[in-house]
Amino acid sequence: MTFLELCQRLRQEVGAAGNGPANVAGQSGEYARLIGWVQTAWREIQLERRWRFDWSLGQVDLNTEDTQYPLPEDFEAWAADTLRFGSQVIRVLPWEELRYAANDHFTCTAIAPDGVLHLNAAPATSGALQFEYWRTPQELENNNDVPRMPPRYHMAIVYRAMLQYGLYENAPEVVQQANANYREVMMRVAATELPPINTGEALA
Repeated sequence: MTFLELCQRLRQEVGAAGNGPANVAGQSGEYARLIGWVQTAWREIQLERRWRFDWSLGQVDLNTEDTQYPLPEDFEAWAADTLRFGSQVIRVLPWEELRYAANDHFTCTAIAPDGVLHLNAAPATSGALQFEYWRTPQELENNNDVPRMPPRYHMAIVYRAMLQYGLYENAPEVVQQANANYREVMMRVAATELPPINTGEALA
């Protein structure tokens, strides 16, 4: 569902008046609250865990002169041990430690407090620094924005927004039903969208 369709579905589920909203922009009153609750619900779901749908591949093109580069706009954190420059593994250091790294050839990197990527040295050849990373939470802003999570789970957003509606309207029956439906969908989300747990080797 698109952002607009999620808002319309929420209005339908809670039985609010009308058949809108027809647009997510320029609304007031109850429609504005419904739209805001959908936005908040999606943001909160993303912040609960590191979901598979927030994972992405990234690349920064390096040259032989510069040691500072911007990261993707939606970059939040590295996926551990995934940085490669050609066949070379690149280490990630805490920002405070990069200054002590040898600078004779490119072996490691760190992110400065301002979000800029710093290399310990410029590479000897131009090429692509490739990596896996976790993205920042997606914000729903326009009618046709679509949440990153698989479409079969989009009702989780609606049910979480319903919780806020029920609390606002002091409707415990809405809260109870929304909570039950939300938990059911999120159990399915957790089953497919959480990274596998490494349990280690079996004990002898």
